[in-house]
Amino acid sequence: MRLTSREKEIFEVLKKEPLISQEELARRFNITRSSIAVHISNLMKKGVILGKGYVFNEQVSVVVIGESYYYIKTSGPDNDCSINMGLGGFAVDTGRIFANFGLNVKLITIVGNDEEGTNIFNELQGKGVDIVNIFRHAKKRSCRKVFLDDKRILEENFSLQDYEKAIDAREWVVFNCEWLVVDTRFQELLCHKAIGKDEEKLPFFCTCRYLYSIEEIPSFLSRYDLLVLGVADSNIMDHYLSQALALSSNGVQSVILSDGNTRLFYFQKGNAHEFPLLPNQCFDSQEGLPALLAGIVYGLSSGYSLRQAVRIAVGTAASND
Repeated sequence: MRLTSREKEIFEVLKKEPLISQEELARRFNITRSSIAVHISNLMKKGVILGKGYVFNEQVSVVVIGESYYYIKTSGPDNDCSINMGLGGFAVDTGRIFANFGLNVKLITIVGNDEEGTNIFNELQGKGVDIVNIFRHAKKRSCRKVFLDDKRILEENFSLQDYEKAIDAREWVVFNCEWLVVDTRFQELLCHKAIGKDEEKLPFFCTCRYLYSIEEIPSFLSRYDLLVLGVADSNIMDHYLSQALALSSNGVQSVILSDGNTRLFYFQKGNAHEFPLLPNQCFDSQEGLPALLAGIVYGLSSGYSLRQAVRIAVGTAASND
């Protein structure tokens, strides 16, 4: 969990002296015992300590906000068509990956009050994903999407207002995790909801975005701490190098830019680094973005350098391609 500076100080003392009394803690920090009690209560709410006796939980906390849906994907000519069905969406895809990494991942998504919604619950729970914060809509069916040659042509979906209500109802969970991973659809919404909140207490905002053609990267993405960008092909990659570098120079802690085929760049503190992709490391620069993002979040949250995190992420994206 993201802790305040005082909570970090108390946490470090508790790890070294788990039997220390609240009175002694108050004396050391020159604050009242009631203030210490509040800090400890907050540490318990955030899941960092699990109860009396100060049993510690140092596992990284990740919250994913995104869509979940059933899909039908068709490709090929009419006389030799391939039709596949399954469960997907940003929340489902990244949730599975984080669970496979062994992270404590909570999903905030919406399912319908139907058999498909129950199946989504069962599928994710079976993968070890925390489903407590998934919202079950009482009046709508679970989302369904139809794709033709990787292009969405039909969908039955929840509205942005539905998702905003679900997010508002779980605001404490959203803003009291350590890593907040956000679907493209909700990037601007989460930026607005973070306005006015204590920056020190906010989680690390992480997201990804696919760039079809030459365009300007939306300004609100500069509020994110980790930004993973996929481009349609290498021909437009040079256009985005300067924009990615500017984002890195102006507050975004880590920016990754790749075509998924030959080139990947990562940017940190205004410096650009290239990570050439080998033939066995290639991935779809659109479909593989959630996996690339999840791999980098896992690597950084585990204490690896950005380059090491990129290596982990590239392997994750390639294996999920």
